[in-house]
Amino acid sequence: MKEKTSDGQIIIVLTEHPVLGILLIPYIAERLSDNTLQLVEQAFHASAEAMSRMSEAERQAIDIASHYTEKYLMGVYSREKTVSRFLHKLSEDPERIKNNVRPFIEKKLQEMLTLIREKKLALYQKQGGSKLLYAHHAYHVHPHDAEVRFMFQVDEKTFRYQLQCYYKGEPFSLSEQKPVNVLTSMPATLSLGMELYFFPNIESSRLLPFTKKEVISVTTSETEKYIDNILIPIARYHKIKTEGLNLTEKKQNCEAMLIIENTIYDKQLLQLSFRYGDQTFTPDSNTGMKRIIYRNESGKICCFRRNANAEKRVIHFLTNAGLQRISDAHFQLSPDIPERTLSEWISNHREILQQSFILSGNMGSTPYCLDEIRIEQSCDDNPDWFELHITVVIGGLRIPFTRFRKHILEEKREFLLPDGRMILLPEEWFSKYTNMLEMGVQTEKGFRLKHTFRHLHPRLLHSRKKYVAFIRPKD
Repeated sequence: MKEKTSDGQIIIVLTEHPVLGILLIPYIAERLSDNTLQLVEQAFHASAEAMSRMSEAERQAIDIASHYTEKYLMGVYSREKTVSRFLHKLSEDPERIKNNVRPFIEKKLQEMLTLIREKKLALYQKQGGSKLLYAHHAYHVHPHDAEVRFMFQVDEKTFRYQLQCYYKGEPFSLSEQKPVNVLTSMPATLSLGMELYFFPNIESSRLLPFTKKEVISVTTSETEKYIDNILIPIARYHKIKTEGLNLTEKKQNCEAMLIIENTIYDKQLLQLSFRYGDQTFTPDSNTGMKRIIYRNESGKICCFRRNANAEKRVIHFLTNAGLQRISDAHFQLSPDIPERTLSEWISNHREILQQSFILSGNMGSTPYCLDEIRIEQSCDDNPDWFELHITVVIGGLRIPFTRFRKHILEEKREFLLPDGRMILLPEEWFSKYTNMLEMGVQTEKGFRLKHTFRHLHPRLLHSRKKYVAFIRPKD
């Protein structure tokens, strides 16, 4: 009898469940005197003392795998009382396994595979009917991602495409190593023989045909279908070459969009997005995407590339200008800056915002331009009264202040300009001019007040402040 030479260790074992498919199960194994491993039991049954001796990665592996045990899945996907009954009913519903159960399992398998790669946990293939594992049962888990490149060719008779895989710049074939197993479908993780490869941003269904043949070929009658379902999705993330196909690459300007959002807590945020032509993306969305590829109105295949450097510069500016990034797309005022409101921050950064951003209202469908508001004021004195003349200048527009009276008294910030655009009135106006508007008499040119209110006169005329207007074009 072979003696054990060490206490139990945790290894991950690839097994194929008859109903659930491929699983990665943590086992406690003992190393024997001839350097083979002997499986003791699944690690779910480890004692508290054994768990205390495990590393954090080993305990994490047990926790991940506990989410795809038969009993756990029964509690999530069934009201059956016994595991055997649950598995029997599930085996009769392959669509449910494919669409519900297996995607959940694969999400947890991705977590397990990440743990195996990062923490270098041992992964073995289990032989049916045996508890012994030899060195040749160990998988070689490649630490880096594999790369795929496709060639698409069209002539008068056929549409065909082929695949070349690379690992660290060296080509390898999917058809030379057997058997082939799919651990996760998207992103694809394949075992080729005893080699484990990771293929980011591609489904296993795109790769599996090439485990049996070098070239996929169909008649030209299916070209359009294959372009839409195969070429376009692949070309978004991977390098391709084409022969007999026109792929038009365009240069699209990157426009930084800022949307003012009101939260339920009366707090304002800025939401950032990037617009390329008629397509909009959030920061860091689809970061693995090499190009945006689509069909235009006439059916031609077009593509463009996002400007990663320009997007990074925008985010760098916002954070350096006193905003805190609280999610991929949302920013709020930092507590360390002097501005207390978002309007004040926008006012202080008006020039750079005008040059580099498109500012929008809360729904994002009403673009604003950042124009300056100037106030021109004068006063006519008479024995019994004095009259204030105030003109608001916005670009080429000159508007008597009397036009804003109703909005200020009713505390309405939105005002429709004569040219059909909308402006948000500066917050300061509502505190500065309310008393004058309530006590004054509106005239053709301004507001007339009795001398008893003369104490308002110097305060109103003192300011020559300029404001930032948030103006949106007429719909």
